[in-house]
Amino acid sequence: MGRIKQHKKEIIDFLNRYSIIFHALLACGICFVIEWVSRHSFVEACAFVVDRNLVFLYNAFLVWATLMLTYIVKRRMAARVFISVFWLFLGVVNGIILANRVSPFGWTDLTMVTDLLTMKSSYFTDWQAAIAIALVAAMCVGLAVLWVRGPKYQGKTHRISGAVLAVIVIALIVPGVTDAAKSSNVLTEYFSNLAQGYKDYGFVYSFTSSALDTGMSEPEGYSEETIAEILRKTEDE
Repeated sequence: MGRIKQHKKEIIDFLNRYSIIFHALLACGICFVIEWVSRHSFVEACAFVVDRNLVFLYNAFLVWATLMLTYIVKRRMAARVFISVFWLFLGVVNGIILANRVSPFGWTDLTMVTDLLTMKSSYFTDWQAAIAIALVAAMCVGLAVLWVRGPKYQGKTHRISGAVLAVIVIALIVPGVTDAAKSSNVLTEYFSNLAQGYKDYGFVYSFTSSALDTGMSEPEGYSEETIAEILRKTEDE
C-alpha cells in the first residue's frame, strides 16, 4: 500500500512539475472535442486540425491561456476541470444550436437567455429541456463537490506570482499573438459569412471575437446635436 501511495505521489509531482506542457495537451484535446461536436463529424474535425493547423493551435492557445488561472488557487484540479467543462459546455451548446439553425452560437445569444422559453419549440421539446436542465444542474453540483472535497495542491501556492503570470499571458501575450496572427493572415477580424467563419477559424476564437467585438464603435463627433444639424441642412436643401 505504501508503495502504491509513493508511486501515486511521484505521478502527481511529475504532472505538477510539467503542468504547463500538460495544459497545452489538455487545451488541444478540448479544442478537438469542441470542433468535433460543432461540426457533427469526427472526420471534419480531423481535417480542420490538419488543414488549418495554425488556426487550431491558436484556438488551443486561447484555452491554454485560461488554464493559467489554475495557478492562483490551491484547488488546481477543480479549477482545471471547471475551465475545461466551461469550454466544452459552450462547444456542446454550439453543436446543439447548429443542429437546429445555420447561425452558430455567439455572445449575443447569451444576452437573449430570457427569450429561451419562447424559442424552445424551435430548438427542443419539453422533455429535452427537462433533461438539459437536469444535466446542467448535476454538472454544477458535481463541480461544487469537487471544489469543496477535491484534492489540494500540496506545494506552496504563489498567488501573487500566479496572478501576475495569468495577467501577463491573458492581457499581454494573447493580444500580441492575436495581432501577429491577423497580420500574417492566419486569422481575420471580419467574417463575411458567420457560419463559414466559425468553420474556418474555430469555435473558441470565433466565440471570443463575438464577445470582444460586439459592433461598430461610435464615430468621432457623433451626437444628437450633430445628427440634428445634418437633418436641418438636408431639409433646407
